[in-house]
Amino acid sequence: MPRYVKVAAAQTGPINEGTRREEVVSRLLLLMDQAVEEGVELLVYPELALTPYFPKRIRDDYDQFFETAMPATVVEPLFEKARRARLAFHLGYAERDGDRRYNTAVLVDEDGRIFERYRKIHLPGLAHPDPEGLARVFEPYYFACGDTGFRVYDAKKARIGIAICQDRRYAETYRCLGLQGAEIIVAGYNTPAYPLALAHNELVMRAGAYENSLFVIGVAKAGVEDGMELIGGSSVITPLGEVIARAATTGDELVTARIDLDQMIPTRKRWNFFGRRHPEHYGIITERRGP
Repeated sequence: MPRYVKVAAAQTGPINEGTRREEVVSRLLLLMDQAVEEGVELLVYPELALTPYFPKRIRDDYDQFFETAMPATVVEPLFEKARRARLAFHLGYAERDGDRRYNTAVLVDEDGRIFERYRKIHLPGLAHPDPEGLARVFEPYYFACGDTGFRVYDAKKARIGIAICQDRRYAETYRCLGLQGAEIIVAGYNTPAYPLALAHNELVMRAGAYENSLFVIGVAKAGVEDGMELIGGSSVITPLGEVIARAATTGDELVTARIDLDQMIPTRKRWNFFGRRHPEHYGIITERRGP
């Protein structure tokens, strides 16, 4: 029997410096209203969905961008609307936990239950100023490496894993989540534009979906934000690596698809990537960080 789920990537346009959280949440609520109207059951917002992508430069006034609790007061309307509509959703944000800070995401089930937080593991850029001017981002300056490990959550509609931005560029991310039984991997991102940025973005997500026979939902914060262009390309990808829905803009946009989770069954039987693995030969992956 088919197991259909209506999913959506809630891409947002830029959140420029000085934008109040309440304004951002209003935009997220409009996307949620559209999702509810279209019968969406899983809604995915981007990485750092409540703030500008502040790690694009080094600054000292960064405390303003961090939340100490989730749901924070300002996002309560989002949680309440989703609970009333029985809509599961993913939200990325900057988290402060004591004296440590993380690039974090939560998954909220249709009944309003918040699963444990996932904290981004792969942090791009530098932890210090770049005198050569080559660095595009400085996430290690702001965030600690995530300490949660890769998690798969038993939501009511599907088994869902979370990746955040740079995580999606590592094959290990998809494999760790796939081996835990993930059916859908959601990945929010803020990615500076460069000539092959959109191609690379789609390449890694399609490969991860195909190599692990699962669905991937990638969602961007996009557009020109405080002078930096961020790519769009939000999409829904099948277990065969096929893009079945893709953003047409770099602004606020809902990208929807009706997926059949049982599509994974013949795919996994045919390719059997998990069953034909030989972990006894893969020790080098965990023994070495680089060549």
